[in-house]
Parts: sequence; structure tokens; C-alpha cells
Amino acid sequence: MNTGKNYIARRGLINLGDMLALSLVAETSLLGRMILEKSIGLIAGPRGGGKSWLAMIIAYSVAAGKLLHPWGIGVGASVVLLDGEMRAASVQERFRLLHAFNADSESQSMAQKNVQIVSRDFVGDPIGSIDTEEGQRKLDELIPDSAKLVIVDNLSAWTSGGREDSGSWALIKNWLIKKRLRGIAVLLIHHTGKNGQQRGSSMHEDLLDYSILLSPLQSDTERQDTRFGIEHTKLRDHLPELRQKYECSVWNEGESLHFEIVPAGFNPSQHEIEMLRMRDDGMSMEDIGLALGISKSTVSRALKKLRERTSETVS
Repeated sequence: MNTGKNYIARRGLINLGDMLALSLVAETSLLGRMILEKSIGLIAGPRGGGKSWLAMIIAYSVAAGKLLHPWGIGVGASVVLLDGEMRAASVQERFRLLHAFNADSESQSMAQKNVQIVSRDFVGDPIGSIDTEEGQRKLDELIPDSAKLVIVDNLSAWTSGGREDSGSWALIKNWLIKKRLRGIAVLLIHHTGKNGQQRGSSMHEDLLDYSILLSPLQSDTERQDTRFGIEHTKLRDHLPELRQKYECSVWNEGESLHFEIVPAGFNPSQHEIEMLRMRDDGMSMEDIGLALGISKSTVSRALKKLRERTSETVS
């Protein structure tokens, strides 16, 4: 027989004493301490400002169990990307470049299994939109039970007529809550307006556990990269390490995609000597990265460039 406490908890009402006595299951991390099971987040930025690139990098990191600075390590979970804008060939090319950057064969296998893509090109049908009950039903039929993270790229493409008003959001909000109750995390990709803030109703922010705002930065003429600033404008959980601003650079090098995310204003070339000193003192590249607030791969690239320049000078 069920106890009164359990019966009341199932109905959604529980007093503080009973709640504090519960042994709740810890929330499972999907990417570091920010993207957790059941979490709902949003990335907003201007057109062509790197939103889809960052969404794909996050999807790949979660699915392949990769470290993505500054957020943390992906758990190797099933990720569904709802792509509503690009042609399938463009999505394929972007993932091909990103996949080639991964040198770990085991991680590559995880990514190939765990990244799943919903594209209108594959379905051969408009599918529907997430602000209508019929559209939600069609999309839910395509999302497998194994999915732990659903990325909606983007809100405008997956709503009927690009509606972003409060009435449209009410249906979307209900869909998001249903995903949360099933233990699925959702990441929404959204456009910013002329004021540089996320477009549409301010109610978009109410349900979110985290919100990330992207801002365009001047491209590096040598890399011909896509550069943008990253600012966490909402963090429901205590994550002080994400309070500072970051800068991301995404570029092609040979047959693979390269990217790095560093604290705003950080110039790796200005810290090369400091990195080299730390390396000579026996510090690992990972520890150097932690000390400077950058990724291990950024340290590796900076030291490699320094060694190449030193070798050219000697020769």
C-alpha cells in the first residue's frame, strides 16, 4: 500500500519537511554542469553569427563524449538535431568537417551512432511546426525514445509563419514541459532582433535554465573564420565559471573544422611564453589550460605555432 507521503508527492503537493527527507536522484549531466537532463536552454544570435555552428559543436560534444570548453565533458548521449533551415547537403558538409576534427576513433563511433538529424530534405515533407499540436505530434514521432537532448534549429524555422508571439509560445512551452517530464533536455536556437536581444516575447526566457547570447566579432583575416562573443545572460544554477564573457572562433583548416573558445580579450599569442614556461616546469597542457582559462587544444595549437616560428628562426 502506498504511504500518504508518496500519494501526495505524486499529486504534486509535498511539504518542506517531507521534501527535504526525500532521496532524489541526482540530475544527469549531458555537458558539464549546465546542460543537464530535463534542462531547457536557448542560444540567441544574429543571422550568420555562428548559432548553427555552436549548436552542432554542442550536439557533437554531447554525443561523442568530448570536452567542450568552457562547459565541460559530454556524456556520450543520444542527441537529435531538428534542422529547419539548411539543405541536407549543407548539414552533411558541416558535420563532415566537424567529424574530421575528432582524432579519437572510439569517440567518432559514438558520434556516428548518437547524433541523429531531422531534416525536411530527408522526410520529403514540411513535417510541421512546434507551435501547433499536429506539428508537435509529427515531430515527436520522429524523435526516438533514446533521445536525451533535442536541439531546435531554429525557433523561426520551426514555427508556423515564424510567429513568436505569446499565443504561439504557449503551445511551445507546453511541448517543452512535456519533454522535461520525460527526462529530455531541449536547446532552442533563436534569432536576435535589431536591439541585439532575443527576438519575440520576453516569456521565452521564463522557463529557461540557461540562456546564451551571441554577438558577431570581426573575422581574423588569416583564418577567414567566423568569430562571435558568448555571454551567458541567464544561469538558473550556480555556475560562477560561466559568468565571464567568452569569444569563439570557427574556421576550416584542410579537410576539417577547427574551433577554439577563450575568455573575452584573451590572445593566445600573447601568452605563448607563459605557456612555454609552464610546460618547461612540467605542467600538462590540461593544467596549463585550467590555469589560463582555455582549452587543452588551444594550448597545444599556441605552443605548436611558437615551436614552428622558433624552428624557422634557427634555420
